[in-house]
Amino acid sequence: MTAYKYIIVGGGLAGQRAAKGVRKVDAEGSTALITREPHVPYERPPLSKGYLMGEEGLDHVFPEDESWYGEMNIDLKRGAVVVGVDAEAHVVSLDDGQALSYEKLLLATGGHAWRLPLPGADLENVFTLRTIEDSDAIRSAARHAKKALVMGGSFIGSEVAASLTQMGVDVTMVFPESRLLRRIVPQPFSALLHETFAGEGVRILSGTKPERLEGNGGVERVVLDSGDSLDVGMVVMGVGIRLNTELAEEAGLAMTERGAVIVDEYLRTSDPDIYAAGDIAAWPDRTFGRLRVEHWDVARRQGLRAGRNMAGRNMAGRNMAGEQKPYTSLPYFFSDMFNLSFEVWGNLNAWDETVLRGELGGPQFMLFYFDEGALVGVLTVGRVGDARSVIPKLVEARLAYGEAAEKLGDEGVELSSLVK
Repeated sequence: MTAYKYIIVGGGLAGQRAAKGVRKVDAEGSTALITREPHVPYERPPLSKGYLMGEEGLDHVFPEDESWYGEMNIDLKRGAVVVGVDAEAHVVSLDDGQALSYEKLLLATGGHAWRLPLPGADLENVFTLRTIEDSDAIRSAARHAKKALVMGGSFIGSEVAASLTQMGVDVTMVFPESRLLRRIVPQPFSALLHETFAGEGVRILSGTKPERLEGNGGVERVVLDSGDSLDVGMVVMGVGIRLNTELAEEAGLAMTERGAVIVDEYLRTSDPDIYAAGDIAAWPDRTFGRLRVEHWDVARRQGLRAGRNMAGRNMAGRNMAGEQKPYTSLPYFFSDMFNLSFEVWGNLNAWDETVLRGELGGPQFMLFYFDEGALVGVLTVGRVGDARSVIPKLVEARLAYGEAAEKLGDEGVELSSLVK
C-alpha cells in the first residue's frame, strides 16, 4: 500500500487549486491527485465558449501543464477511478486494485452532465457538455450539421446556442420555462436576451419539451410535446448536472437533503480528516447561510482554501503553519453570450424584486436583486470599472430595499457612498 500525506480526488479546477494550496503550505508532504479523465486537471468554462468555437486551445483550458505537477512533486494519477473510501482506515481504493492511504483527503468530485432519458437519446450526434471530449465532439459535429437543437434555457444551453450560432449552425432552443434564464433574471432582461438571440438567428421555443429523438443511427428529427417536429443534424442537452457524491456517501459523511456534502467554514466534512470543495460542497456562507454553488470562481477559491487548510493541520489536529482559515468568499460567476458579457455577485436562488441602474440594453447597466427587503445579489452587464470592488461590499451589507433602492437606481449616486 502506498502512503500519502494528502490525497485529492477530482481533476477539475477545485482539485488543481487544492494541489496548489497544499504546496503553498507544505512544500514536501507526499501528495496524490487522482482524476478519472486522461487529461491533466482543467477548467470547464472555455468548453462552451472559446474552446468550443476553436478560438482557444488547450492552453486556455489547463491551468497548469503536466510539467508543473512534476515540479511540485505531486503524483498525478490520470485515468484512475476511486472506487471506495474507507474513512476509518484512511484508505482509498482504485479500480486497478491499488490501495492508497492518506492522512488528509479532499473530495472534489464535481458532477456529470445529465442526459435526459428520452427515446432516441442514444443516437449519434446527441451530446451533453462536461468534458474536453464532449466539446471536441460537438465542434466536430457542427462542421457538418446545418441545424442543431439545444435543450435548456439556462447558462450552459444559452452559451452553447450562442457558440454554435457563431460557428454557422442554424440553432433552435427548447426549454420548459416561460423565458430564457427565468430563474436568474427578471422578465425585461429575458426579453433583451430573447431579442439578442433572435437577432442572431436563434429560434427560441419556450414552454416546450422534446418528447423523442428519431433517426437512422444518427439523430435526424426531434418530436416536441406540441406535436411539431424539427429536422436536425445534432442535439446538445444543456440541462444541468448530477453530483458525484457516491464516495462521500460510502465514507459516511453528513449530507444535505438534496445530496450535497455538508462542510464547515473550513471546508471540513463531518469527518475531520476529509475535506470537500467545488460543486459537491454545501458550506455555511456568512452572508446567506448554507450554500452550494456550481460555478468556476467557487471551485477556484474553495479548492485553494481547502488545500491550504488541510495542509495546515496534522493528524493530531494541531495547527502546523497558521493555515486554518474559514472560507468567506462571496459567490461570483460570469457568462458571455454574443455581445452580452455579464457578471453576478451574491445568491440569486431566491429574489422577489430588482432595481435597474442604467439603461437596460445599454453598453453598461446593473440589476440589484432583493429578497424580502434585503439585497441578495447584483448582476452587471458591460465593464463597470471601479464598481467591481464596491459591489461585493454592498451585497455583504444586505442593504435594505426601503433605504437603498432609490439611491441604487440613481446613477448620480456613488455606490461607494452606500457602503458603511
